[in-house]
Amino acid sequence: MKAKEVLLLILIIVAGVSLYYLEDLRVKIDNWDLEFPFSGNSYLFEEQLIEPPAEILEINNSHGNIEIEGTDTPEIAITFEKKVWRQNEQLARETANELKLLSTRERNRLILTTNRDTFRKKNFSTSFRIKVPREIRVMVQNSFGTVKISKVKAAELNNKQGKVEIMEIAGPLQATNSYEKLSVLDVQGNCQIETKHSSALLSRIEGEVRINCAYENLELFDLKSSLHLNSRHTRIKAIKIAGPSEIYGTYEQIILSESGPAIIKGQHSPLEIDTVKGPLEVETTYEKIRLERIEGNVKIKAKSSRVELNGIKAEEIRIETSYEPVILENFSGQLELSLKHGDISLTPTSLDFPMVVSTEYGNIKFYWPKNQTARFEARSKGGEISWKLPFPPEENVTNGTALVKAFSTATDRPEVRLSTSYGDIRIMKNE
Repeated sequence: MKAKEVLLLILIIVAGVSLYYLEDLRVKIDNWDLEFPFSGNSYLFEEQLIEPPAEILEINNSHGNIEIEGTDTPEIAITFEKKVWRQNEQLARETANELKLLSTRERNRLILTTNRDTFRKKNFSTSFRIKVPREIRVMVQNSFGTVKISKVKAAELNNKQGKVEIMEIAGPLQATNSYEKLSVLDVQGNCQIETKHSSALLSRIEGEVRINCAYENLELFDLKSSLHLNSRHTRIKAIKIAGPSEIYGTYEQIILSESGPAIIKGQHSPLEIDTVKGPLEVETTYEKIRLERIEGNVKIKAKSSRVELNGIKAEEIRIETSYEPVILENFSGQLELSLKHGDISLTPTSLDFPMVVSTEYGNIKFYWPKNQTARFEARSKGGEISWKLPFPPEENVTNGTALVKAFSTATDRPEVRLSTSYGDIRIMKNE
């Protein structure tokens, strides 16, 4: 027998043995026992159960869906669904008959669960559809399925690797999930959310909101009270947030619009913030900061971040950053700006507030507002000062350090001081 024929024979034998064992191969994944290759059909069986009312409904389930809706009914109406995978309906029915809904009561609480853990072979799912009185509180433990809860007094749920939809909760809410989207709408009480690898949407929340999330996207709309958000690798979009807000994020963009007082701290996070009423504190590193239409004090602490501000009305504006430009347009307020290794451009709407501005290894452009005066001083070590206004300065000296002064005798006006090292200063008319 030739070598090629021997090799072919060996391959045929190996393939035959592999197919033999493949028929009996069973893969177990998180309590799922699956036959491979998949065989058989799915069969659905239902049971109906009516329970007297309870103050608390607790459900402990795994691998299935849960849907709870508050109604005007005085009782608890339960539909228990059993979906079984078998080769035929008879075998599926035998499994369904053995699969039980377990109902117990402890004081003011109705507890629903199943006997799933008694099965060695778990090729089935269990789901609940429940109508409850609106004044009931709900507690749910589930996994690998969708949880929907609406129109109840309060809710607390943990859904591992499952989608969550929650609407019209009259009181507080606590929700945890992973790997599937979470949606929360119309909650009257406080709201506590924890997600991982899940996109999330929260809208129209009356109470305090606390969120801990990681990865994916987070959208927040119309939050009526305070917000505390701790995120990692999560893109955040928050609109119409009453505040006060505290937002912490890393490596993804943070957008805040139509907000009350806020503290936003990012790490490698671009920040876009507009239309804020109240004090605003901002931190980030290595990414751009853009603020527009802020009515309140502004504090920015950044590292290697470009800063752009437009339309700021504040008593105090404090900025500290490095290695990137700082641009302020149409702003009013006392300004303290410290920059290293970057250029500065300033266009104030008035000179009614003092300004202290400094940079190293960078240039400064100052656009003088029309019909305004201030005790002005510009100083450049190792650079030049260019005065482009229609009136001359009262002092213009160049002796290693360039110095320009104007209106120094106007003691009733605020003081504006600009300084740079190894850069130029240009004072121009704001057209």
